[in-house]
Amino acid sequence: MLEYLRIRKIVKNITSFIVDELKDKGLISLYLAGTVLTKDRTPYSDIDIFGIVSSDFDIRKEEDEINSKLKLKKNSICRGFETRFRGIGIDELEGGKPRGIVSKHIGLNIIIKKFPFYKKIWGKKIDLSKFPVKPIELKEEAKDYIKTIETFMKKFRAGEETFPMQNFSKSVLNLARVEAEKEYGFRFDPSYKKLTKHLAKERDHIAHKAMEFRYKKVTRKEVLDFCNEVEIYIKDLKKRFAEWR
Repeated sequence: MLEYLRIRKIVKNITSFIVDELKDKGLISLYLAGTVLTKDRTPYSDIDIFGIVSSDFDIRKEEDEINSKLKLKKNSICRGFETRFRGIGIDELEGGKPRGIVSKHIGLNIIIKKFPFYKKIWGKKIDLSKFPVKPIELKEEAKDYIKTIETFMKKFRAGEETFPMQNFSKSVLNLARVEAEKEYGFRFDPSYKKLTKHLAKERDHIAHKAMEFRYKKVTRKEVLDFCNEVEIYIKDLKKRFAEWR
């Protein structure tokens, strides 16, 4: 409880900083995403904040500037947490040209599934159901996660520096969640703990090992062995895609 209160205070201070910097530039509201204030939090959790912004808000410029400032304040305001701000333009939600990292590289059709679970921490409440953006189809979502996972495995096996191991395990869990939605009756929830609990009877499911990897430091050999298991899992999943409607 004390740790929760400590992090909540940090989030409050970061929120105040971002609002002071951006409120006169078109910031409409701020939402806290990710796992930092949930039961899924790990020692590696970051603070991810999404801002709904006006159509004339310069997303890429303001993202770069505020994130540079947050990086400089990592050990003061952010208290050691990696902190990121990402903007989503009202015009993007209305179907306009993608302008920011979220709309271009993550996809609003993925964010819209998670958005109801985000915590509003400042500004106007936004109801995304009133916008034309629709959730991505499960098969397409699975293909996106598979692409990310296969890219990681290829680079890791080649000895190239790539994104953190925790991100790899999260991608595997995200893929497992899509499968669980389609084949195991799982009602979407961003909580990985709820996912693995739902799959408790499937003791050998890859999700359980991916969950373990989120919470521990692993050796290169352990990751390589896990990659082999993930590869088999993906191969089997792809065979079943034809049955997905």
